[in-house]
Amino acid sequence: MCALWANDDKKDAARKRTMVMEMLADIRDQRSKIKLEFEKGVTSLTNITATLVEYDATGITVEVSALKGVSGTWTGAKLACFFRIHDREVKGREQFLTFDTRILSVPQLPGGMVHFVLELPETVRSAQLRRSVRVSVDQRKVPVLTFWRELLSGVIIADTPPILNSETDAKRGLKVDNFSANGLRLILPNALMNEKLPQQNKGERFSFFFKAVAEPGSPAASFWVNAILRNIFQDPQKGETALGFEFVAEGTLDEDRRLVWRPLRFDEVGGLGKFVFKWNLDLYREKGIGQG
Repeated sequence: MCALWANDDKKDAARKRTMVMEMLADIRDQRSKIKLEFEKGVTSLTNITATLVEYDATGITVEVSALKGVSGTWTGAKLACFFRIHDREVKGREQFLTFDTRILSVPQLPGGMVHFVLELPETVRSAQLRRSVRVSVDQRKVPVLTFWRELLSGVIIADTPPILNSETDAKRGLKVDNFSANGLRLILPNALMNEKLPQQNKGERFSFFFKAVAEPGSPAASFWVNAILRNIFQDPQKGETALGFEFVAEGTLDEDRRLVWRPLRFDEVGGLGKFVFKWNLDLYREKGIGQG
């Protein structure tokens, strides 16, 4: 059993290392600026940005044009790096990401140019919003939600009828209760539940298609996700059942309208965080107005 755990840990570490190297390639190819935030006591300067110069398995070299002629006393300083990159596969979708690192060395360069050699991070995470934040939504924010039992890569969507579709089943009580960047919660009347999902088990996988709208009148963004059913809660008094799902993969449609899945790169669906952030901000403002 210990050998199996060790093997899983190695696979997870390898997956994270691949994500880090892909992220660095995106920063380089897109020429993204990197904002550096140092731990307290390192410097009083703020808004320090850097440009990626090179990287390999031993570290990351960045150029910091705002600094001139720094000394080796910076070596060992811990910092967080923040940056934006455009999604490789979904046009118009961008991600705001961060990683923690430390300065390994400060090479002495001519003309006062400053380079920091940074430790290669173990992982990268979203900087958009805490994963735990869940926001209540309604049909104005998520006008379309359709789901199936897990759809495999290569399936033709037109040939596969869904279990439920909010455009028709909302009238029968299907409700999207809340969203986060890595999951959602549905509520179904027990009558609809017994008809459409008479048997369900934790750990079962489902596929979702939904559209998200930041605010009324703005264009909708489309998402394909695979999710695991994590929680089932039946409320006999209300006569309804709540289903909690965790997103585990995101998808796109190829030229033949076939589904292509990929694992979540940073533990959340790319591009969804900004909608959750906006919805959460709107709720905060509404509460603030109401309390005033």
